[in-house]
Amino acid sequence: MNRSFLFCAAVGCFSGAILNYFAGLTDIIYIVTVTIIGVGLLAMWVYLRRGHDAGHSAMVASCLVAIGLLPLNWFYNQGTQGPSLLLFLAVGGYAFCLLLVEPMQRLVIALLFLMVPYGLIYLDYRFPDWIDPYPSDAAHAIDAAATYTICVVLLLVMVSGFFRRFESEHRLLNEYAEKLREAGLRDSLTGLFNHGSFYALADAYCRQAEQTPSEPGALIIYDLDYFKTVNDTYGHVYGDTTLKFFSRVLRELVDARGGTAGRCGGEEFAVLMPGARQAEVQELDSRLRDVLEAQPLEYGPVRFSGGVALEPAASIKAWMMRADQALYDAKCRGRDRTVFYHQSETDGVA
Repeated sequence: MNRSFLFCAAVGCFSGAILNYFAGLTDIIYIVTVTIIGVGLLAMWVYLRRGHDAGHSAMVASCLVAIGLLPLNWFYNQGTQGPSLLLFLAVGGYAFCLLLVEPMQRLVIALLFLMVPYGLIYLDYRFPDWIDPYPSDAAHAIDAAATYTICVVLLLVMVSGFFRRFESEHRLLNEYAEKLREAGLRDSLTGLFNHGSFYALADAYCRQAEQTPSEPGALIIYDLDYFKTVNDTYGHVYGDTTLKFFSRVLRELVDARGGTAGRCGGEEFAVLMPGARQAEVQELDSRLRDVLEAQPLEYGPVRFSGGVALEPAASIKAWMMRADQALYDAKCRGRDRTVFYHQSETDGVA
């Protein structure tokens, strides 16, 4: 809005000078002075357009208009009988909104656009002969129409500027709200869905699967092997690195297969694979182990155990219990393997 204000003020100066020159409303001194002020405002506009810091340019321009341009227009355009008060009101409102951020600037602008018109009204009352009358009623009408047009343009620019600002802030608020919502769904360390959000997604899938009992699907629970020992031996920083690395690899593989991964707590992770059958789960599990083996961390590759429950249960709680049971079987069989619920050891995924 700062650049818009400068540009509109400069155009207003040039328009006023041209109008006064061809309509013969004032003498050449006023026309030259207004033109010089317009050139100054336009130079400030060009300066800001080139990317320079705005600084206090809006404040300087507002003061220049309030102390120089508008009083000059007052004396050359019939004082209280002319359109200057309307200009004071429109330009003052625009400047006040433009400088809304700084309290001290708001105070200065308010004082300027209150005290300067009061002073001019007083001078007009005490020294009425200082102000020359319009040369004709037609000139008066032309000046009033031109001034009204300038004020309408200023108001339109101001309103459009506020709409743009509102839309920009509304967009930022929506982005922040989305980030906050996403942060509430994600685990802060790994970026995977947290326990609550993953549980809700899996529960919704179970309810949907009730409508189509033959729909396949898999729930996998992974647990990093001997993670407490890793933490105690190498420190929590290395432990966090291990969790983040495993989560990143797991998320990439699961996302590529249309699944959802979550961190259920500590070193335990869960994966929901809608529509997946045993062969697809085995392929995912095998690929995960291959990637982790090929990219060992400082103290060796990340190893894990897993439990898989195929076919959604009547409730997410029952489905989780099946996967937990399979995970328990995997740990009992020596860890570093994945076992399917109610499958024999030879059918498990080593």
